[in-house]
Amino acid sequence: MARAMKYHPHGSVLFCTFSIEEGLLLLCNPLCESIIKSCLARAQELHPVRLCHITVEATHVHTVLTVINPDDVHGFIRCFKTESAHMINGLLGRNKRTVWCEGYDSPIVLTPTRAIVAISYLYSNPAKDNLETSIDRYPGFSSWNMFLSGQTVRSWKRLRRHQFQRIPPDINNPRGYAKLAENILMDSDELQTFTLEPNAWLDSFGIHSEEAQEKVNKRIISRVRFLEERAEKKRLRNRHTVIGRERLKTQVFNTTYRPQRNGRRMWCLSEKRSVRMRFITFFKKLMREARDIRRRWKMGEVTAPYPPGLYPPSMPKLANSLGF
Repeated sequence: MARAMKYHPHGSVLFCTFSIEEGLLLLCNPLCESIIKSCLARAQELHPVRLCHITVEATHVHTVLTVINPDDVHGFIRCFKTESAHMINGLLGRNKRTVWCEGYDSPIVLTPTRAIVAISYLYSNPAKDNLETSIDRYPGFSSWNMFLSGQTVRSWKRLRRHQFQRIPPDINNPRGYAKLAENILMDSDELQTFTLEPNAWLDSFGIHSEEAQEKVNKRIISRVRFLEERAEKKRLRNRHTVIGRERLKTQVFNTTYRPQRNGRRMWCLSEKRSVRMRFITFFKKLMREARDIRRRWKMGEVTAPYPPGLYPPSMPKLANSLGF
């Protein structure tokens, strides 16, 4: 199946989502947290992107990032998914099993208002999904505390695939996960630097002053609180409760759970219909140009340049070499 075309120009803001194929695998325990941190730092080191915000749930990851080199967006997500898949499969004693769904959703954010909506959604997602009442109480990995505190540079251990072996049945529990994480971290001496840039997306929209950036960040915090309160009111109406911090921390790996996905992939995000339609018209024209270039490549016109901003496919094989 052909990969969907993506447009990630330098300086653009993306709202990226990638999901676990099946199971509850990114749990709220020290073992999973160590995997997430190691894979994030490694992916950022090899494929630099300006990561602004991130929240990880058991079945998916939401991020907002700003593009430096378009090629590094795909590389960043591929590296994170590949490394984490090997580590998780090692813990589960599985060989060459698919962990992540193919591809990822990465609509380009076209306006500051829509970026605020995306970031607020990212942090209020645990409340919306009835995991906890607030992101403050959510025990899973997120950049929320780094965002609030301003302490955005961290040193995390780099972990290796061979450190992750099948979990014995007697320690397949929260206490066992914590002990295993401690041993794995002690076995590693290599540190990696991870940098969060919560204001990088503001730079992309020309909002550079500290005063203006602080004002926008307060809007984000206020909207997160509003969405959490709305989710709580909905639970009260429907007589539902959250799973809760303590139960989330005691979950064990579940390989049979099948996530219910009903969202659709978007090309762009904007609260203004005129802005969306202008971008969609531009993007459709760009895709037509790309298809025409691929057709010309197949005919042997390999010097024709691929439209900038899109990821070119591999050159077609025009002939086989002769054996002598």
